[in-house]
Amino acid sequence: MADPEKVDDELKDFFTFRKPAPSYFTGPDGPDQWGWLEVYPQHVFKNSRGEAEQMTVGVAQNAVDGRLGSLSEKGARGRSFHGGRWDVRPNAAWYGFNFIEQWERALEADPRFVFITGWNEWIAMRFDEFNGVREPVMFVDQFNHENSRDIEPMRGGHWDAYYYQMVDYIRKYKGARPQPAAGPPTAISIADGFEQWRHVTPAYHNHCGSVLHRNHPGYNNATTYVDVTGRNDIVLCKASHDANNVYFYVESAAPLTRHTDPAWMRLFINTDGKADTGWEGFDYMVNRTAPDPEHATLEHSGAGWNWKEAANVAWRKEGNRMHLAIPRNALGLDNNNKIDLRFKWADNMQHDGDVMDFTLYGDAAPPGRFVYRYYEK
Repeated sequence: MADPEKVDDELKDFFTFRKPAPSYFTGPDGPDQWGWLEVYPQHVFKNSRGEAEQMTVGVAQNAVDGRLGSLSEKGARGRSFHGGRWDVRPNAAWYGFNFIEQWERALEADPRFVFITGWNEWIAMRFDEFNGVREPVMFVDQFNHENSRDIEPMRGGHWDAYYYQMVDYIRKYKGARPQPAAGPPTAISIADGFEQWRHVTPAYHNHCGSVLHRNHPGYNNATTYVDVTGRNDIVLCKASHDANNVYFYVESAAPLTRHTDPAWMRLFINTDGKADTGWEGFDYMVNRTAPDPEHATLEHSGAGWNWKEAANVAWRKEGNRMHLAIPRNALGLDNNNKIDLRFKWADNMQHDGDVMDFTLYGDAAPPGRFVYRYYEK
């Protein structure tokens, strides 16, 4: 986004440029312009062919009484602003009402591009004066939880709510690939080799390299951020089933560590598809406690991080691969109904019962609150 008339020809030969339209209120005054933030209802920015090319979507806007202002000013449009007013319900800033309103406008207009503001705008510059207004303290782009516009997960406040809200709307805007269904029933012998899994589908791939350790100074070297919890880098998962069991397979980038390590290679399973049962939707869990060399413990949660033993399950690992078999009846699954499970693997959780651990520590497949779905058509 830059004025093409002020860009070198060499760059114009390679990149496509759009002239920025800085106003939050007036929209474009010609074709081939893009905005970066606007108040609701946002304008459609069209290209020279008259196509709806771009629209902005923001979490909040430093707009005050029809002018560009500071988010610290009274009247700024914060996170809870929607429908022409501020939502005064408790913790309204957690729910992204402003963000939702802007996204719904973008879905209605359906431009080729949506420009989201913003991801991690954490630096708050203090001004004595901004845009002709002088107050004792002025913060233009960040002020407090309500009057800020970062989406990146944070400790406290909205935690990761804005991130998943963004994911949800991006999927509504761009679409998503269909989830592949389970392949034909395949029995797995836990005592035998892992080649049995070669043709089992689908395969669930996870990011590689997500267990890097962190040791870096924070602001002004006053704090050092250290995280050495990355351990087993989970890269591939599979599931299978037959009339008697459900089988799970997991693979790491390097040989798996000892099974006696704390919080080692835990498997979480949601059997009813509901988010409000069990712990964070997970009804069953394997390896809350360390397994012995041949058997792991399957546990059930009726509500919250409260687990009761449900069954012993056979498991085996070799090198960077591991698999286990869980009886269908131990999961409450009869043979008359098709299987429809959500599951995830997690290694080296630091705080039992805290779902944010999936984002912060060790490794999880898939990351954060995401889950894999294994279902029969």
